[in-house]
Amino acid sequence: MRTGSRLPSILGAVKPLLLSCCLVLCVGCSENTAPDSGPKTVENDRAQPANAKGDGFDDSDCNLQTVLDPNKPGSPGNLIKSQRNPNGDSELAVLMRVFVDDLREARLQVQGGEALKPLFPVHRSMRCAWPTKPSDRDEGYDARSQAYLGVVSAFDAVPSQDSYNAIINSCVACHQVSCGGVIEFIESLRWE
Repeated sequence: MRTGSRLPSILGAVKPLLLSCCLVLCVGCSENTAPDSGPKTVENDRAQPANAKGDGFDDSDCNLQTVLDPNKPGSPGNLIKSQRNPNGDSELAVLMRVFVDDLREARLQVQGGEALKPLFPVHRSMRCAWPTKPSDRDEGYDARSQAYLGVVSAFDAVPSQDSYNAIINSCVACHQVSCGGVIEFIESLRWE
């Protein structure tokens, strides 16, 4: 599965994306909001991909122009309650926890020489998920999301310690701007 000779060219292609938009994945931190009459209890199941096409990338179903369903679990007034946060979390905050689980699993798969379950089909839904603050879903966030997804695609194409850590670097870069309280946790995911 590893093709070390392709890694420098793929990472070279992703580097400009990272440099031009070195902030990724920054809106998903939950805020401790007061309970309201809207939160619903929903199990934190793995997020389903918005579109899991294996043949090329079509983002027409999940992009900045996608109108978000105001009744969807994780939307404002319909937060996802859990033991972790009884006040509820946004759809994006819950999705980012799925990302953490995905990254842990992917690292073990690569370390064990197993076939990698691609991350991109699930992670791409970050572009059409409700953030904690709806106003944060803007052009800047969408550009950072696309940069992050470029790094995830590079990892899916050439899974390695370097491409995995590039994902972690992307997360840290964004969280340095917004929701910095989780940086230490994100750093703990690094593959040393």
